[in-house]
Amino acid sequence: MYRVRVTRAKTPLELAALATAAVPGLQIAGLRPPQYSDEVVSVTGIIDIAGNRWTVTCPHDSVGGLDLDSESGVLERLAAAFDAKRLPFDVPRVKGTARTPEGARVIVHQSLGGRTMDEADFSDPHLLPVSLARSLAALHNLPDTAYTGVDLPSYSAAQCRERQLALLDEAAGQVLIPANLWNRWEAALEDLSLWRFPAAPIHGDLQMTSVMVERGSVTALTGFSSAHVGDPATDVAWVLAQASDDFLDRFLEAYSRERQAVDLQLVTRAQLVSELAVIRWLVHGLHAEDRSIVAEAREMLAELSQDLGDDQLVVRRDPVAPSPEPTRPPAAPDSGRSTGPDRAGLGVPSDAGERGADAEGPTEVLDLGGRSGSSH
Repeated sequence: MYRVRVTRAKTPLELAALATAAVPGLQIAGLRPPQYSDEVVSVTGIIDIAGNRWTVTCPHDSVGGLDLDSESGVLERLAAAFDAKRLPFDVPRVKGTARTPEGARVIVHQSLGGRTMDEADFSDPHLLPVSLARSLAALHNLPDTAYTGVDLPSYSAAQCRERQLALLDEAAGQVLIPANLWNRWEAALEDLSLWRFPAAPIHGDLQMTSVMVERGSVTALTGFSSAHVGDPATDVAWVLAQASDDFLDRFLEAYSRERQAVDLQLVTRAQLVSELAVIRWLVHGLHAEDRSIVAEAREMLAELSQDLGDDQLVVRRDPVAPSPEPTRPPAAPDSGRSTGPDRAGLGVPSDAGERGADAEGPTEVLDLGGRSGSSH
């Protein structure tokens, strides 16, 4: 999902003022946590004169996320699933919405309790990994119809692969892709066995600020503006990139136990999606015409290239080489096999060294959760 920023971050006081427009009659007594602003959203907590706690959210974008009606619709569906005990986590119940003068939407909902996840949580292998696994597996177990009818995107497994190919192709058209990364990613995208999975309802943009926890358990998920039917590995990739080895082992064990569908290549695909997050960030910078993001992404690519070396996610299935011409019989039959690997429509010469618009310069790295060299 590509975003283009159309408004500046909002201060907590600005968000509190917008909340009174979104919820008529709301009388604010003060501010409270959470209070943060990142490249995607501004958030603040408020408390009213009756002691009720609220959360105010203002996304910074109008491109790449769901519109207000669609996001409200999916939250209503998920809230109904929680009430019916089909989900172990709650979601925001929208109480009011408004628009800023710049056109950005503001959403107000009552507090979900708990706190947002932090980095230290991913080092604790006890309760939280199992709870997080149960939450994501339950979301992925929902039928596609939970997301249909509210204008949410829906992608088949083949379409998920095509979208990743298109993303990589777009980046390579403008920016250097180190040869070892290109070969690693291309082999994984060409291996069709990785892309045989049941598409499912997913969150689509998990971050620590979108997971509410209390006493070692996930209590709620927020930030569903990128929700769609697609690849469950997208959500698992976020966990893989953040978690300690012990946390990840317990998470994957619990997830496989709770997940109803069989997805044998989930972890390998999640590793690929985690690495391609650098490409998504790069393309975001290109779309936003933000040179600082592009420069940062290029540096991350170089670091990732150095870190991974020649490690592969999958074994490349090269075509069978032609056999030497035998003396008996006089001529060997034509096998009909191609003599060079399929470039999956990416239009790249097989002998290219650095893939991309600029074919020179140092290769550069990103430590994605310390998991860059293995697929777990």
